[in-house]
Amino acid sequence: MLSTRTVLKENDLYLVGDAHYAVAQGESGLYRRDTRFLCRYEWRLDGQIPQTLMQHERFPFWLQTQSANADVGYTMRVGLSRDLQMMATELRDTLRVTRYAGAEAHTLTLALAADFLDMFEVRGWPVTADDREIRTEATADGVTFAYTAKDGLEHRAVVQTSPAAQWDGEHLSWTLTETETEIVVSVYPLLSDETTVPGDPAALADEYAALQAGIGRDLQLSDPRDTRVLTQSIKDLRSLSFQTAQGAFPAAGLPWFVAPFGRDSMIIALMVKEHLPALALTVARFLAAHQGTRYDPVTLEQPGKILHELRVGELTRTGRTPHRPYYATADATPLFVWLVGELSAAHPDLAAELRPNWEAALNWCLTDGDPDQDGLIEYTPDTEPGGITNAVWKDSGDSTFTAQDVDVSGHVAVIEVQGYAYAAYGAAARMYRLLGEDALASEWETLAQTLRERFQAAFWWPERGYYVHGLNGDKQPLRVLVSNPAHALWTGIIPPEFAAQVAKTALGEELWSGWGIRTLGMREIRYNPVSYHNGSVWPHDTAAAALGMHRYGLNAEAAQVARALFDAARAAPDARLSELFAGFPRQDGTPPIPYPAACHPQGWDAAAVLALAHLLELPVPQSDRTLV
Repeated sequence: MLSTRTVLKENDLYLVGDAHYAVAQGESGLYRRDTRFLCRYEWRLDGQIPQTLMQHERFPFWLQTQSANADVGYTMRVGLSRDLQMMATELRDTLRVTRYAGAEAHTLTLALAADFLDMFEVRGWPVTADDREIRTEATADGVTFAYTAKDGLEHRAVVQTSPAAQWDGEHLSWTLTETETEIVVSVYPLLSDETTVPGDPAALADEYAALQAGIGRDLQLSDPRDTRVLTQSIKDLRSLSFQTAQGAFPAAGLPWFVAPFGRDSMIIALMVKEHLPALALTVARFLAAHQGTRYDPVTLEQPGKILHELRVGELTRTGRTPHRPYYATADATPLFVWLVGELSAAHPDLAAELRPNWEAALNWCLTDGDPDQDGLIEYTPDTEPGGITNAVWKDSGDSTFTAQDVDVSGHVAVIEVQGYAYAAYGAAARMYRLLGEDALASEWETLAQTLRERFQAAFWWPERGYYVHGLNGDKQPLRVLVSNPAHALWTGIIPPEFAAQVAKTALGEELWSGWGIRTLGMREIRYNPVSYHNGSVWPHDTAAAALGMHRYGLNAEAAQVARALFDAARAAPDARLSELFAGFPRQDGTPPIPYPAACHPQGWDAAAVLALAHLLELPVPQSDRTLV
């Protein structure tokens, strides 16, 4: 794994590099969706890596750098100014090389290699493709790498240069004799019979500026440091999006999740629907178009079920992964109904347009989603190799367990999923009323109330003034202190008289780190501040709790949480919230401690900034205003 990872992205193309955006080792590469086209892309001047003087990410698709000869010392001999632009069809790399001292010629080389690995292979999937035969052809203006996948799909990485370069089988090289030389390299990752289409960086920059201006008119913050966080969030949400038949769809996170996800995309959509309605509508329509229609024991598809993840790489296309799509999630289906209901308030025609889909999703909630027919939505841990053990947002294998430190089994009902179902049933009632069908609306209002009563009886934990994590397959409560009940406030399932106590516990010393709500309490048996789901802080999870607190009128608490998350972003050099960070207690004057493998940027967290911005102006206790 790269110790420092950088990413540039546009549409479904993205570059994963080291600290200096070079592709030289590990998982770095030039990717198109789920395929790594180039596994080597590295500049050298006179055989040495240039010394970086400045790097600036102008946009998430545009890097500007200034470098010099290696070991520059006190006097630069050669300077390199660089614009690296990742566009929807092209990686364009423009270098301006200037000689400042001496008259000797210099040699500039670009090391290139292609492997066309599937994303899952790069990340260590237990099943791999057969050995690949990579074809390399030197051309008049560069070099082309080609590969034919096992299903016959042609892949090409076409590299074009100006001026022309020499190809020695591993490097393109230029001999520089002039005082100034400009070199342009374009890389086109192509499929099937596609042809090269140059990108337009100026048009992309204008698109970013227009999006920023549009949201900026509606959402203004008084502190410029908060505005910087908001600006970065808007850029990241635009960058994460990739085109589908239904429109621009948000990727879950960079670099490994440039793919349609169900749960992730709907949480993003719910958080940004007021500011980015087109994106939220695309999410609803895309997931409706890929809704389950049959039973498949491999992909876990069921009629009415909403997908978890869809991949398009070679391993998936040839049946070596179940992600075609994969439906291993218990929460995406009720989230879908909730999302469509929320969007229908502003877009009334959507309720009728997607009626077959949200009705099928509701039917799944009452049938396959409730295998023991106790009125709760459940999942059964998938024990197959590569399968998802816990089919909820805390999907790691060790995240859901009993107070006796035993992993869950059987039909497991987790708290926030019941909240999503409650929100879904309420959304169904509102949509039926919108459609003029009051009798059906009343039925779903009754189902929502029945679920809330069942939930309160089964999940309330009076000894802690809080709720349990869920019910195990034997219907015994999971009495473990976790963030999930605070997250469930967002859905409205918590009876109003219990909401303040939930917020108080979530903001108590066991769960509250000062930066956010820990996924697991500090005194619980599996607590580890540098864990994926057992003590770390996930900003989107904390943001959901803040939105829930605001929903119940707990404005001081909501503002406290929002302020902490903005502080965490302000403490980051790039003003971004990370996917998660360690759960160590906050200390004055120091930033949050990173989680080593976190996605950066990540869709949930970019969305959370937009969702929470309006809470910053709410009253906050002075003791919580420790800013970084």
